[in-house]
Amino acid sequence: MEVLIEVLLMQVDIRPFKPSDASELQRAVLNSVGHISPWLDWCTPRYSLSDARDWVCESIDLWAQGLAFRWVIVGKARRDFLGCVEICMSTCEEHVGQMGYWVRRQAIGQGVCSQGAAQALDWAFNSLDLQRVELFVQPSNDASIGVAHKLGAELIDQQHDQIFYNGQSQVANRYQIEADSSAWADLVPARRRRWPLMPEYPNGTGDRLSAGSEASYEFRSSAKKA
Repeated sequence: MEVLIEVLLMQVDIRPFKPSDASELQRAVLNSVGHISPWLDWCTPRYSLSDARDWVCESIDLWAQGLAFRWVIVGKARRDFLGCVEICMSTCEEHVGQMGYWVRRQAIGQGVCSQGAAQALDWAFNSLDLQRVELFVQPSNDASIGVAHKLGAELIDQQHDQIFYNGQSQVANRYQIEADSSAWADLVPARRRRWPLMPEYPNGTGDRLSAGSEASYEFRSSAKKA
């Protein structure tokens, strides 16, 4: 546990999902039921390895279609599965994305979620030409609202058709993050300014990301314990 806490206090990175992430995703979800299940109805003690594999496969497919972009938040050594962040393309407006995020129990209160989300925003604003990103958060979800504030999000209004829990519509605060905001940009390390546009999964391993001459990121196949 001491080693894990030391990692959490360091700078984090994000990377797209790869097929070998399923077991660590399941482990992180089951570790996080206590603080995530009140907000995300899929986070239950029954979350299975099959559920995790479906999520990872869907993440890879959605990225390939340009519909949604999901990342794993990892520790500096890229071994620790700390959480997830996602930006979906809006179906209603051009140049607008929608963000969601969560972190596992051990990563709470360490700035992990805000750092990971800021890096996702950096990629989205620079690679997708988005003008703004929206967040929909239940008014009583203090942790997610705290992250939104760190990212410089502005509360716009409340909506009733964006969040559903067990099939029931929930009231949600709608926040907005602008591309030119300095708040989220200040959370992005200078070294994280170049990105592969698409993940590449040779031979189905998902161990290498597509990279041009300006960016080369390679991720090894062995699954590490969080």
